[in-house]
Amino acid sequence: TTMPCNNPTCRHRTKRKLRPLVISILPSSPSTDDDPNLRKQWPSRHEQITRMFTTHPSLSAHFEPPVFSPGVPSREIRNRSKLMEYANQAGLLPELEWQLICRALNEQLSPENVDGALCSEVIQDLSKLELSQQSVKGETQQVIDPFKYLVKTTRIEPDVASATDATSNKKKIKVKKNEHETKSLIPISPNRRGAPEDISVPYSVELWRKSKTLNRDRAVFGCSLAHLIAMKTLIGDDHDKSDDLSSHDTKFDFILEDNVRAFVGLEDTVGNSSCECACRIWDLIEASNKAQDKPHLRYYGWLGSKPNLSWVYNNHIPRKAFGSGGETIKIFPFPTNNDFLLDSIDGTSSKPATNQTTNKDTTEESTKKPSFSTPGGTAVWGMFAYTISPAAYHSLIAQLQNDVGMLMWKGKRMRAFQAKAIDKIIPRTVRELFGEMSVHLSDKVGFVRCPMLGSMLHSQWEEGFCESTELQYALSSHGEGCNAWDNVWLGDIERQIVDYRKKNGKWIRKEDIQGKSPKSKSNGSARSRSLSPVNIVTLSMLLLVNTLAFAFTTSMQTAQRKATLCIPSILKASTEAVRPNSEERQRAKLGHVPIISRSIQIADEMNVTVWEMEKPSEIIQEWWSIDESERTSRVGDPFGVIMWPGSILASRELMKQQQAVSNATVLVLGAGTGVEAQAAALLGAKKVIATDINPLSLQLLAYGASKIETIGPDVVEAKYFDLFSKDPLPKCDILVAADTLYNAELAKQVGHRLHEAITRSFEDGHTPIKVIVTDSQKFFGTNFLEEQEMIALNTIFEEGKWKPLEWKLETLNNFCGSGV
Repeated sequence: TTMPCNNPTCRHRTKRKLRPLVISILPSSPSTDDDPNLRKQWPSRHEQITRMFTTHPSLSAHFEPPVFSPGVPSREIRNRSKLMEYANQAGLLPELEWQLICRALNEQLSPENVDGALCSEVIQDLSKLELSQQSVKGETQQVIDPFKYLVKTTRIEPDVASATDATSNKKKIKVKKNEHETKSLIPISPNRRGAPEDISVPYSVELWRKSKTLNRDRAVFGCSLAHLIAMKTLIGDDHDKSDDLSSHDTKFDFILEDNVRAFVGLEDTVGNSSCECACRIWDLIEASNKAQDKPHLRYYGWLGSKPNLSWVYNNHIPRKAFGSGGETIKIFPFPTNNDFLLDSIDGTSSKPATNQTTNKDTTEESTKKPSFSTPGGTAVWGMFAYTISPAAYHSLIAQLQNDVGMLMWKGKRMRAFQAKAIDKIIPRTVRELFGEMSVHLSDKVGFVRCPMLGSMLHSQWEEGFCESTELQYALSSHGEGCNAWDNVWLGDIERQIVDYRKKNGKWIRKEDIQGKSPKSKSNGSARSRSLSPVNIVTLSMLLLVNTLAFAFTTSMQTAQRKATLCIPSILKASTEAVRPNSEERQRAKLGHVPIISRSIQIADEMNVTVWEMEKPSEIIQEWWSIDESERTSRVGDPFGVIMWPGSILASRELMKQQQAVSNATVLVLGAGTGVEAQAAALLGAKKVIATDINPLSLQLLAYGASKIETIGPDVVEAKYFDLFSKDPLPKCDILVAADTLYNAELAKQVGHRLHEAITRSFEDGHTPIKVIVTDSQKFFGTNFLEEQEMIALNTIFEEGKWKPLEWKLETLNNFCGSGV
């Protein structure tokens, strides 16, 4: 659209309108119960950026209304089929693999219409594919496998021998239990890069395996996918891999994130807006296109740490500025480590420091705000307002299609990206392929990050982003930094945040303006923001009966058994919040391992304090990233070094059975940090045998129990026990297994052990033991009730008119955990 701007002083008033493509998670349809006044006060990001482009005179005159590219919610990519859909939208999946994935989905979802069903029809609602689909009778469960025609996984039976000719003498090697072999059913590209076990499977399978390792960094991965989807939309159907930005015309002019705001400038004396945002963009486009080195990546907004910004404006721009930007702007290439070396700066050594304080009243969050004191690292963070050429995009996709790890890992140590991977991957790739002068930036940006928006990826950086924006404005315009916000389009709440900053000299969050946000459930501290509801599957209190048990029981014992079974099988969901203790978390070391305390309120009258590994992410990521056959030898099971939600609900169920717990022997399988073990001890158990396979978990458990003065020194025994060993279970009166069902093999083995414990109690002529099982993760494979031995026992339950063994869904409100 070409329509002259009404501002006579606008430098580009006759230019066509610019076309923004905005990455945003589209808001769901508002409920009829929503308060319209609250929605007006707290508009979504999607609504805010639409309002920005359509209501401000200088923006509506130069920009088309924004078109939105879908964001990628981190929760959705925990679903295999949904992840494959997003990866295909991003252009990552090979065509053959996507066709076979669609075929598998077609057959499993629409078997009556396999030939006629289209991929687009089958995957209309992929969020439901991984859920158990109940039949009319509620008995049949189906799990959708999108990789049915890509790989075949078989279990290697124990004691299967293989041969080796290392010394010309054949030696038999005993295969460990529970090993699996996955074979690809399709050819593998010879250009794939990665470890041998990774590139032996199709791309989509490796992508799924690695995505499972990311935990809290899954949001960063989702952000990268969203950018790739937007780039594919930006490039459109242009398959000319030789196009640079100076010769290419696309449907859209640039990509924006929905967390940016336009630099609009001040109004003049007669009320005309300066059209600063559009003018800065057109100035950069014209100067960049005239440069000797053709552009393949262009930034319309960028930031950096404060030391890096000072270095860029004082050293890099004067030395490297090029092109014909006239008096208005200066064009310069993306800074690299070589540019740092020109000023004797080691660009690889800069790491954020944390503002430590000895004030005991300071919150945990305020002690972890990062700050930089020297230049270095990634000089520019800028993938929030940019455009990319077809040649650069196709080259980038070609590399990503052969290297899954490139999208997730920082380097060979497989540490996941914790900030946007796109900020590093794209400029690095473009510079390597098209030269260091192929990435163009301007000293005056058109877009800045919204102040204190509430980042979902790195909230601890919010104040740093705001302070960097102020410094950037001061360095580029030679003005006062805090005046930057007078030149930026802001919403009403954002303007109040800035006004508070000017008046009080510090930043506050959105929820602190005029009370709490309607979406906020807390006071905005780092700890309380982690509170969230957790759904937990609970196995009702039960007693299992073996067919041979009746020969060992008297009529009196039978009556006792029936009386014991008169426990309500439907457990009520607790609505009490699991609140973190008000006491400050303590830190210590077990050997060389840093650990940290966590206080948990089980109920009003009971608190427990356990100790966790302070930084568990890396060891858990390593577990998921290495081959299954190496896990036990290299890492050991790492999941017991933190507290899990299921242990809290198990502890509450123990409280309901306090009379049975008192003076009893309680066996805890996979006890981890010991929440339920401490609860049982505090409820009066004579002995608590807390077992685990991880030595560090056992040390954490014993350390935590020893710190509780009301727990006797010999009550809690931390005992190494392998569920897969041939050793019998220690004898007990109550057995607890909380959050131990996180893979199919382990879940099945837990079922076997429950069967063993209950039937043994009958064989010994004792009152059957009680069992509590909880599972907050709901991974595939947890339903050991479908095993034949458990079905047979449930049949006996029904014949004896006892409640059958069954799962119940409970909700644990406001759970506060480690985040892993």
